[in-house]
Amino acid sequence: MTAGPRSSDQTESHGVAATGGHGKTAAVGAGPQTKDATTTAAALGGNALRSRLAGRLARLADKTSSQTKQATKDGLARAADYGRETVLPELERTGAKLKEHARPEKLKQDYRDFLHWLHARVFDPPKEQLFFVPTKDPVALSGLTIRSPHPEHGHDYRPSPCQLVQWTLAAIDHDFSKLTFVDYGAGKGRVLLLAAEHPFAAVGGIEFAEELHDNAVMNIAQYPRSHMRCRNVECVLADASEVGPPDGEAIHYFFSPFSRDVFAKVLNNIVLSYRHKPRRLYLILVDPVATDLVDASGVFARIELPQRERLKIKLFSAYDVAIYRTLA
Repeated sequence: MTAGPRSSDQTESHGVAATGGHGKTAAVGAGPQTKDATTTAAALGGNALRSRLAGRLARLADKTSSQTKQATKDGLARAADYGRETVLPELERTGAKLKEHARPEKLKQDYRDFLHWLHARVFDPPKEQLFFVPTKDPVALSGLTIRSPHPEHGHDYRPSPCQLVQWTLAAIDHDFSKLTFVDYGAGKGRVLLLAAEHPFAAVGGIEFAEELHDNAVMNIAQYPRSHMRCRNVECVLADASEVGPPDGEAIHYFFSPFSRDVFAKVLNNIVLSYRHKPRRLYLILVDPVATDLVDASGVFARIELPQRERLKIKLFSAYDVAIYRTLA
């Protein structure tokens, strides 16, 4: 047999990949092994990325933890320094203030200050509005014209609390119509006119500062007569040590107007007058300077206030009060 040449179709069938019925050629060597390799490579790349990310997060966490610990340590140190430099000294100052205010003397002073405020702002205003010249404010003697050879023995003007005057008068059990009321250091006339609201036989005051005396005269002239049960009211300009007491029964009122030396002279005048003519005399001493002199006079005996007035004065007076009467 003669071997003939191969046909071209046969030759191409061995060298060309098979063609599908739609003319598409299948890739040579794209089998299952190729797909597995691709998947494995992708998985290895993902693991490496996650590993690097985890490492970064771990390093960041370590850095943050270290910074937090250092910041906490620094903050505690600053807090300790602030406590030593600021908080502890302030606590010590506060404790010292509390201790100071807790002292009995300080508590008493604070309560006296409150009582001064209570009288000035609550108790006194209803009466104060009746005065033509205001009487509520203190006045220093240094700026006044003094009618006395010894001005250094006088005390600055300060008003008697209105309610305190009424409480002291209520403590005296006597027919006021038989008594003369005398105020030593009459100031602007506040006590004179408060006394004039009671039925005294007469009301008199002694004042050694010309300006205060003029104010008292003006207030006496202008005080509402409807409030006055005694209209026989007068204030004289003089040194109290040079004026004798009235001849009849009387109440002598002192709101610490002068020194102990002057009070001794005034008291001596009263005692001599009493011994010359024994009669019922009363002393009202508010914020007294020399009760020992009265006790030693042999003429006066201290009286106990009625319970009601004693309680009012004890609770609501910023000043001590002593009331005396003669033995006759």
